[in-house]
Amino acid sequence: MTQGISSSLNLTLARLNAIESNFQALENVMGQVNSLNNNNLANVEKSNFQSVLDGKIKENAKKEEKSIDEIELGPIDEYTKKIEANKKESVDLKSKVDLMSQKANIDEIIETFAQKYDIDGDFIKAMIKQESGFNPKATSKKGAMGLMQLMPSTAKSLGVVDAYNPWENIEGGVKYIKGLMDRFNNDEKLALAAYNAGPNAVKRYGGIPPYKETQNYVKSIMSTYEKLKEAKI
Repeated sequence: MTQGISSSLNLTLARLNAIESNFQALENVMGQVNSLNNNNLANVEKSNFQSVLDGKIKENAKKEEKSIDEIELGPIDEYTKKIEANKKESVDLKSKVDLMSQKANIDEIIETFAQKYDIDGDFIKAMIKQESGFNPKATSKKGAMGLMQLMPSTAKSLGVVDAYNPWENIEGGVKYIKGLMDRFNNDEKLALAAYNAGPNAVKRYGGIPPYKETQNYVKSIMSTYEKLKEAKI
């Protein structure tokens, strides 16, 4: 890429030199005109001046083996575009690195509380992927907050002060799903349904409620969970 930029710069400099030569030619002609003016400019016709000027410009253009129309600043625009593209690429790369670092930190937090509450960390990861896409600042239209999308009342009951703090949010969410697992005899699907629709809905229907959202929610998380487990085999 450096070689390409150097080539563009060389071409640009050559074109700029051609332009500069034309301006120098113009200055020389103007100098001649001024000299004539000192003697008797009144006797010099405009047509003579124009022919001299045109001749000088064509002469310089021929030296550069380019026509007048070819002398432009295009390569500068292209170089600018490349600079901007490189800047964007650097910003994108930094964002990816930041996200990877953030993800690694979240994984550590998940494992910490998965062990504390005796629940599979991959199960929690599958939940977080579904709930927030691993975005600590996620907020739903209904007001659910953070990685595990805790509702304000649920967060308060779990002792979560800042639901956007990954440590507090994940511990609160893991504690809550663990309580639901205990309540529904470690049935992961029922616990997930209760997490999404509420434990009373699961109890009322004697299983996963007939809500499309809840059914898709349970199906999606269980699918991700299975894939995470298979990846470790």
